[in-house]
Amino acid sequence: MRIKTESRRQAILDVARAVFQEHGFNGASMSEISARVGGSKATLYRYFTSKDELFVEVMRQYAEDLMRDIFEELDASAELPASLQRFGERFLDATSRPGLISAFRNVYAESGKSSVGRLFYERGPLEGLQQLARYLQDCIARGKLRSTDPTIAAQHLFALLRAENVEQLLLGVQDTLPAEDIPAIVARAVDVFLKAYAP
Repeated sequence: MRIKTESRRQAILDVARAVFQEHGFNGASMSEISARVGGSKATLYRYFTSKDELFVEVMRQYAEDLMRDIFEELDASAELPASLQRFGERFLDATSRPGLISAFRNVYAESGKSSVGRLFYERGPLEGLQQLARYLQDCIARGKLRSTDPTIAAQHLFALLRAENVEQLLLGVQDTLPAEDIPAIVARAVDVFLKAYAP
């Protein structure tokens, strides 16, 4: 049995990302991915047990590349409105990019037909939700927010940040979110959030 390597795994992910972007989830095949990588389907299945798992890992890695440092903006010792504003601006900028919007469309299209939606949620959005909830819990402990369930508060903040534009982006009503619009959108979201959760 050949030994799996991280560089080989990454090469598969890079090729798979290109194939999924070209053909979408349904149009992409493990055969084409293996042909482009230069190996057999058996090799792919040593790294990823299914097309679902490969797709989710491609999407997770792409989202992680965009979101890598964003949660570092959350500093419970810093001024709360400014910290939320910085986080919100970077979060909205990343999540409104065409590549990530396209990835979400693919995930939504496949959800309900396979395990893709659940796997993606567990390996991506759920982790972000948990990070934000831990930050909000710290803010609650410091008296900066009222006592509440930090996970629900985190869900509300994410919903407020997405409220004005993300649905239009997903549905193709809007092609892009102009960078100059983001600070005002985030300021409105943070204002509503703090009115709801201030001590």
